[in-house]
This record gives sequence, structure tokens and C-alpha cells, in this order.
Amino acid sequence: MVSGYKASVTRRTFLSLIIAAIFLMSFFCYRYRFQNSLQKILHTCIVPPKEEEAASKTELQVKVDAMYEKLEKLIPKVNFTNFNTTTSGRRSTVSLATPQETYCIGEDLVVQVDTFDHLGNRKTYGGDFIRPRLFSGDLGAAVTGVIKDFNNGSYQVHFPLYWAGKVHVHILLFHPSEGVAALWRARHSSLGVLGFVGKFEQFGKETVANCGFELKENREICEYKDALDEEAFYCYKAPGFPCESLRDMMGYERLKSYLTTAEKEMFQRPNVAVEIPPTFQAVTVTRCGDVTEAPKPKCQPGLGSPFPSGYYYKKIWNPTYCNMTSYKTGDDFMRCLQGKKLYLIGDSTLRQFMMHFTEGIKIAKYFRYHGSGWLDWHKALEAINLEKDLYISYKRHGFPLEHPTFYYFKEDLYTSRQIDRCAGGKDTIIIVSLGHHFRHFPVKVFIKRAFNIRRAVERLFIRSPDTKVIIKTENTRDIYCPVEMQGDFHGYTQYLVLREVFQGINVGFIDAWDMTVASANVVVHPQAYVFESIMSLAFSFACS
Repeated sequence: MVSGYKASVTRRTFLSLIIAAIFLMSFFCYRYRFQNSLQKILHTCIVPPKEEEAASKTELQVKVDAMYEKLEKLIPKVNFTNFNTTTSGRRSTVSLATPQETYCIGEDLVVQVDTFDHLGNRKTYGGDFIRPRLFSGDLGAAVTGVIKDFNNGSYQVHFPLYWAGKVHVHILLFHPSEGVAALWRARHSSLGVLGFVGKFEQFGKETVANCGFELKENREICEYKDALDEEAFYCYKAPGFPCESLRDMMGYERLKSYLTTAEKEMFQRPNVAVEIPPTFQAVTVTRCGDVTEAPKPKCQPGLGSPFPSGYYYKKIWNPTYCNMTSYKTGDDFMRCLQGKKLYLIGDSTLRQFMMHFTEGIKIAKYFRYHGSGWLDWHKALEAINLEKDLYISYKRHGFPLEHPTFYYFKEDLYTSRQIDRCAGGKDTIIIVSLGHHFRHFPVKVFIKRAFNIRRAVERLFIRSPDTKVIIKTENTRDIYCPVEMQGDFHGYTQYLVLREVFQGINVGFIDAWDMTVASANVVVHPQAYVFESIMSLAFSFACS
């Protein structure tokens, strides 16, 4: 009996131990699951997964951000300490990478650029804004070059050789890398260095209010939003005036700089666009053997645009990828434009086209406009030639527009919306340009506008695939214009955006930046042979 009792007790004790062990294992298991679940819940609430962040953005926002990040990678990560340690154009040097007596057409002339600071110390990083050019003045010939940055203070510039003769290398240090970094930071330190005043009108009464891409005062505002393009600007609501009564707009300089006092020395006149002295004289280029140029197609939309996209010879632009037709006389243009509708949408560099047609070669007459020259340059214009069945329209690209007096604002639709309203067709030509009026604002404003124009062109091609669309990049302008508002570095970043955005679409692409760098243009409205070449390329695309 005793042994049986002991056995029973032993069994109960063993069973209790097993139950306790199972309980403890279950407890730890569930505790781990609970902690893991709690951790996931807290992580989701406090730090949303990156996938969800990306999913909250629209497709357009994702594209804009990606383009911005691509540009930002090109900006040097340097800090300004003092002027003397920045790149000096006068102390830097340009030399031949492979010196020889003569060079051959079809080869590249490669030059080495070594940079030094104002104290004579060798620079150890890159990122300088350099503008290269190869030219023969007596031949009216010029071409730009491709820059390779070794990120150690040295660069190589590759110039393709297209003509025989004595050629000269001309390389400008436009801004040092420290200046590039400062300009990029300043441009994105606010929502623009240009402000706007809107004029509201109601039953003969007027009032004004500040407007812009962002308004910071805690007041009632009017939102003017384009939902399709995801673009908006705002005005403070004028008391007693509905938002719909906005009629006129005026731009003004905010008179606020986002550069430090010390940084501004880099942008004073003697320090902008300084020529880097070459260590050699003119280079001789000859025709070596039987050099035959590969056949090229006629210039037509959809060809894309390499870089360099062409060169001047005898002051005529020669695209490297297509054969351009020369348009000079009224008869030349009328053979292209008779029976056509031409829509010019952009800034004053396209207003220049309208002036050429109406006041220069006089193939059309203004309709309901009696001015001339740059008077009222901001106005929308129409011109007609009834005999030749030609209609020409010029309209601005929409907000923003830099203009120091009030102008009628209601007809300023975004370029994309103007394209959406166009029926298109084989007898319709649309030329678009934008850039100069966007230099005052963060580059994302320009990027979004460029993508929206492309989307509108894609919609146009669905309903009217035979419409001719030409995109003209902005050109270089005055060297000594205010760098934060109108400087060419801002223009260059926008130029890179347009090159990227309009790849792989059936448009004609006028690389006006390349054409004006090659010609050393320093005015906002190119003149003489440069303007003639821009016009010839535009209408080679339009009338192919």
C-alpha cells in the first residue's frame, strides 16, 4: 500500500511539473507574440512604412521628386568659407591634353582644365560652372564642348572638330563650385524672390492683394488651383471682393537675398564669367584624307537631340543629326506656313517670332493691335494673312510672369491647358518655350510645369497625332543680370530638365541653350544669325 501511494504521489507530481512547464512555455510564446505585435502596431503608427509614404504621392509628384533628386546630385557638396579659397578663373589653366601640330576633322580636340583658388592653391574637388566654346571668328564657326568633371579640381573638355582652319579655345569659369552650391541653396530657401500683387475688380471698384505660390500670414486666402496639373497659387482675399474678381497681376522684386554678405563677393562683376587663360595659341585643324559625312535625314519631330546638337559655320547652324532648311525671306516662310495655324505659347522669346512675322518680313498683319516693337510685350497677340490663309497666335505661358506693371491676367492659362483646348491636326503647329520667368522660383515649380506640358502633348497626340509640336529651350542671357533672379546657372538646370522630360516623344526639340552658348550670346532676345538659325530649325521641324 505504501509503495502504491508513493507511486501515485510521484505520478501526480510529475504531471504537475509537465503542466507547469507547458504553462510557462505558452506564457513566453504568447508574450513574444504580443510584444512583436505591439512593436508592429507602434512602428506603423509612429513611423509609417516607406512604401505607404510613396503610395500617398501622385504619379506626377513622384516624377517631380525623382527629377529634383537627379539634379541635386549634380550640385557640389561644398561649404563657402571665404572668397580666397574659391575657384579663381584667372589662376586656373587650360592646356592641350594631347599636344600635336595639327588635328583632323572628325576627331575630338581634348583640353585639360586645372583649377586653383585665389591664393594659388590647387583645388581638390569639382562642381564649377564652366562654359566652353571652340570658335574660328573669320569663318563664323563655333561649337560647344562636353565637360568631364574628375571631381578633383581637374576637368577635360571634348570639342568635336567639324571644320578646317585655325580654331581658338574659349573657356569661362562662370561660377566657382562654392557659388554653385550657394545659388542652389538660395534658390530653395524660399518659394521665390519675386512677389506678386493681384488686382480685384467688382462693379467698377478695385482693390489689390498680395499673391504667390505660398502666403504665410494667417489670413483668409483665395486658392487658384488646377486639379489636373496639381498646380496652385494663392492671393489674400480682399475684403468685400469675391475670389473670382481677380483680374490683373503684377510682379515685383522682393528685395530679399538668401546669399550671405560674404557669398555675394563671388557674384560681383569681376568674378562672373572669367576667362580661364589657355597655355597655347590657336590650334590648326585640317581635312585628313577623304572625310565623308554620313547621310542625315531631314529635320523632323521625334529625332531627339544629342549634345552638342550642332555647330555654326559661316554663321549658319548645322545640326549634327539632321539637315536643316534655311528660312530667311517671306517667301521661304510662306512656302511652309500657307494654310497653317501657328500657336506660339511661352515668353517674350516667342513674342520675338511674332514680331519677325509682322514687323520684320511682314507675312502677316496684327489683328486688333496697333503697337510695334516691345511695347506691350506682355499682351496676347493675333496676326493673320487672309490671302494665304495663315493664322498666328501668341500667348503667355501662364503664371508666373515677371512684369512690373499690371497686365490682364484672365487669359493667362497654363500652357498645358492651352494645348488641351487646341483641336490640332496636320495644318496646326504649336511652338512652346518656357524658362526665363521660372528662374526666380524653386526648380520644382519648373519641373512640374515641364511634365504637365508633356502630358498635355501626349493627350493632343491621342486625338490629333499629325499635329506638329516644337519645344524650344531657354537661351543664355545677360552675364551680369541678378544671379538669384535671372542668372544663367538657374537657366542651365532648367535646360537639363527640358532635355530629360521631352525624350522619347514625337516633338521637334530646339536646343537654344546649345546654340546661344556656341555663339557667345549675352542677350535675352538673340539677334542676327543666331535668331535666324533658331527660326530655321523651328520651321524645319514644323514643315517637314
